[in-house]
Amino acid sequence: MRRPITNGNRIGIRVLILIVSIFVSWRFTMAFAQADPAADQQQLLRLNRATFSPSEGAWWAMRDMEGVLRFVLTDVYLCAPQPGQDRDAWLATMREYREQRRAGGYVPGTGRFRDVISLNFQGKGYRGWVRLVDELGKAYALQPGDRLRVTVEARWLAGNNELCLGFDYNDAESGKWQGWSNVVETFEIPQDGEYHRLTTEVVVPEGAPAGTYLKPLIGMDTAHNPEPGQLEIKEIDYQLDDAERMEAVRAAIGDQRLAPLDQATYDHPGRAWMTGAFTCHFTFMYDLSFYDPEAGEYTLDTFLADGEREFGGYDILLLWHAYPRIGLDQRNQLDFYRDMPGGLEGLRELVNDAHDRGVMVFINYNPWDVSTHREGMTDEEMLAALVGEIGVDGIFLDTMSGDSPVLRQKLEEVRPGISLAPENNLTVESLSICNGSWAQWLGDSDCPPGLEHRKWLIPRHMRWQIARNNYTHRDEIRRAFFNGSGMMIWENIFGVWNRWNASDRRVWRRAAAILHEYQENFASDAWEPFYPAYPVPSEGPDALYKTDGIFINRWPGERATVYTLYKKEPDVSPHSWYGRSFWHQATYVPLFDVPYEPGVQYYDLWNGRPARTERQGDKVVIHGFLDRLSGLGCIAAVPEAKMDEAFHAFIEKQRLEADQIPVADDLRGGIESPLEIRPFEHTEPGRLDQPPQGMVAVPGGPVRVQVTHQRRECGCYPDPGTPADQWEKFTHGTPHNGQVRHDYTVDVAPFLIDEAAVTNAEFKRFLDESGYQPRHTKNFLKHWPNGQMPAELADHPVVYVDLDDARAYAKWAGKRLPTEEEWHLAAQGTDGRKWPWGNEEPDADRANTTGATLPVRDLPASRSPYGCYQMSGNVYEWTESERSDGHTRFCIIRGGSYYSATGSDWYMDGGPRPCDHHAKFIMMWPGVDRCSTIGFRCVKDVAS
Repeated sequence: MRRPITNGNRIGIRVLILIVSIFVSWRFTMAFAQADPAADQQQLLRLNRATFSPSEGAWWAMRDMEGVLRFVLTDVYLCAPQPGQDRDAWLATMREYREQRRAGGYVPGTGRFRDVISLNFQGKGYRGWVRLVDELGKAYALQPGDRLRVTVEARWLAGNNELCLGFDYNDAESGKWQGWSNVVETFEIPQDGEYHRLTTEVVVPEGAPAGTYLKPLIGMDTAHNPEPGQLEIKEIDYQLDDAERMEAVRAAIGDQRLAPLDQATYDHPGRAWMTGAFTCHFTFMYDLSFYDPEAGEYTLDTFLADGEREFGGYDILLLWHAYPRIGLDQRNQLDFYRDMPGGLEGLRELVNDAHDRGVMVFINYNPWDVSTHREGMTDEEMLAALVGEIGVDGIFLDTMSGDSPVLRQKLEEVRPGISLAPENNLTVESLSICNGSWAQWLGDSDCPPGLEHRKWLIPRHMRWQIARNNYTHRDEIRRAFFNGSGMMIWENIFGVWNRWNASDRRVWRRAAAILHEYQENFASDAWEPFYPAYPVPSEGPDALYKTDGIFINRWPGERATVYTLYKKEPDVSPHSWYGRSFWHQATYVPLFDVPYEPGVQYYDLWNGRPARTERQGDKVVIHGFLDRLSGLGCIAAVPEAKMDEAFHAFIEKQRLEADQIPVADDLRGGIESPLEIRPFEHTEPGRLDQPPQGMVAVPGGPVRVQVTHQRRECGCYPDPGTPADQWEKFTHGTPHNGQVRHDYTVDVAPFLIDEAAVTNAEFKRFLDESGYQPRHTKNFLKHWPNGQMPAELADHPVVYVDLDDARAYAKWAGKRLPTEEEWHLAAQGTDGRKWPWGNEEPDADRANTTGATLPVRDLPASRSPYGCYQMSGNVYEWTESERSDGHTRFCIIRGGSYYSATGSDWYMDGGPRPCDHHAKFIMMWPGVDRCSTIGFRCVKDVAS
């Protein structure tokens, strides 16, 4: 029931109207329709991305208010003209929209083409809300008792038709959400599918916690009505009868007119190459095919040769360096590049070598890296400095949807013409700044084939399709080729190998060859989408060959006019072993017709052969067929004057590719078993009843290892005994915040273990007596200034040693590193305790809370059941658990450390870690693998 509005003891006319409204409709709180025809002109807020923020089950969607164009997946794709729709009128509208959006100058949320908010409320347990942006929320300065007039224009689509109004409580300093008022008002949207403008007036409720500000929100919530429903919101407006605050809101809104889409970014000659960069390789630098740890060098030549043979070559290498390793110690993302083999000088040499081979190089930027070592400069300045040092051609913007002009400006000062490409779906506004972007997990199932919206706006913009975890990439390839766009080749997903299958590799080779050959066509405004397919009669022999499932894009150009063809339903499943074109067995059907032009010949570029044509008056009908596996094809109309030697060589290359006979097995890039650890040597046996000084005895027996940890997109090893067809539940890394749960039992022989981690003093003695010198010295004992051990660190755990350094010490000492199961038993014992000392949570008596290492025998209350010190929270510890799947090496570290990176869920786990936790440590080379937070302790075998 509506809350009455009061103003002292006076009751105004609005209150009377509200009371009448309550009396007429006692069961539901009804909104009354806006009757003022001038209301739209008085509207303060416009529904756009600068004003409102949808979340959870609400998202932005683009609409043509006249219904000619249909946008899907928010605004990623445009649909083909619908059956019966005037295609010429549709194309004219497409061009009108493009020119209008390029010109800018209008306020988003007005006019024919605008953003709306789609609410797809899933029902019980779900919600979907639309909130004011924080700056505007603060400008309203709402107080309990304020009368707020709320206007909504929305339409009902399905199910639940109630829109709810409430108020968020946000911390006045940080802006963090502190709670909400619950629903204070509802709108019932008429169930006729039409937009309705409804207005109500509410009193801002009491009850906001101290130190918060109130912010109105509109949406659907299971706490009020769990019935699923779909609504679409076109307008939201909030008004107060307070001229001063309304003026403050107007000032906060500012000038929201859209800036023109500035194509100067694309005009720069230093970025012209990007229009032909169709194949970008996501290069996980830890991959054994990219860096050989035995040889100690990058293997660029063999790496690129594989790319040429399997994918038709790479245009870009994206050098991924830090995640999922970052956060284990204080190193920031730039430090990881510095610590790569050869340092920044080595990277500069690598970049130059790639350039010599015609390949461009991108580096990666992680904006979420906020709490590791700070550089004393802004991120923009840091990136500009790095680009200046190593001379890369672009920056990949991880987790971002665009960027500000500040980064572009800083980069142009050191590397004019550098490219920017964000991971998330690029905002249209950022087309002016970013000349490339990912189309990641952006399927077009709502209206295949979808027309790439951003590429339509600026055809010179490079989009890379990517669905990294898919086993077949056929759908991405189809979208990319049809839209004249690119592919991201990503097989090593942060240490999880997901090989492209042979069929996909071959299909992309054929597609990429055409895209590269006619790249100027695919970057031209002359692009004519959804060219008409040939009309097949409904009766007669030709009726068997329907083309209503074939879609065509026309790409005019100086050397040829290219037609990319897409069949909605390919003939062969993507999971079939192989799909040859079988051109010699194919049934040719009429595909499309074109006006007759003398001196023009037609070629099937997909199969490398002349196309079959039929003259019909002033038309030429093109006959052909589409690839059975991919559902793709390509025809070119080529003037005879352009059919030179290079053209015929290209046709011959495509013919040879089409005629290639597949092999029975795909031998490229297989997986080795990640079950088995690297073999190690046992020690001379000691006596369990007479442990050497500093060691403790651990009886053997069955050890149950129950460990749970975040997948972090890198997965882990399978439990012993897991069948190969079930490895993926361990090895796969998605979802990022999902959990890997190990639960297995192994028999462990009795052993002796160091009661404390190896100290700096003990490691110094090893160096003095053995003369040990690692092959690669980068970061070796980095915490020892000039190689001299600080006396005050003598009893602290030695760090900045890699797995091989630790093995060398252990061997010198007549010991070895513990297996993970041995370490687990020594820490937890047999009673299943959570922490080495018991089930009490860490405190200053049991775990290191100082932010730096402690002497290894401090905190006696930290001792495990067998007397081991600090097996949680001083430093992580190496275990003898090195594995490889043939592409990435890794080992397991245990115990947690004194350091914990904060501010992002993407960091590795830090701080004290319980007995049921371990971390997968991806290995590359000593300079990267030596950390300030990893030490070790040793074990010794005992006689049977």
